[in-house]
Amino acid sequence: MTDNMTARRMAYAAIIAAMLAILAYSFLLQVHELAIKPSDIAQAGGARFYENFVYNSSSKIPAGCLVFSYDPTLFNIVGKASVQYLYLYNQSFVSRAIAEYKCLVIDYGYWCGTPDNICQQAFSEYKTSPIATATYLPNNFTYGFYRITGYNFS
Repeated sequence: MTDNMTARRMAYAAIIAAMLAILAYSFLLQVHELAIKPSDIAQAGGARFYENFVYNSSSKIPAGCLVFSYDPTLFNIVGKASVQYLYLYNQSFVSRAIAEYKCLVIDYGYWCGTPDNICQQAFSEYKTSPIATATYLPNNFTYGFYRITGYNFS
């Protein structure tokens, strides 16, 4: 083996050792964050409450209804047809949905409690009737499923 090859191997070994040291140091800087309990994360409480509300109360939504939600996948998991909230403001889509589904339901869920959401507009445009509600006490926010019963005309 030549001295040149030995030097090259030693250089590669040094580079690999440096990279491993950097990775280990990065991991050590982050390890304290991995130990945080999910319930201690500020948004987790409300999100978990909402998720449990959906799991425990979605059975109150009549079969054959379409749910408008920021989180349609959550409703699909519990066997409910659901689409993104934004479709509630597409008159052509709503007309087709009225013809195809037994009823239309608004999910006033977790994301409706965040800034700049589009939930409140639904209650200006549509008349509703509550199906199920639950209040998360730490921030006094009420989640709910609301059946659309008609239009509000200005």
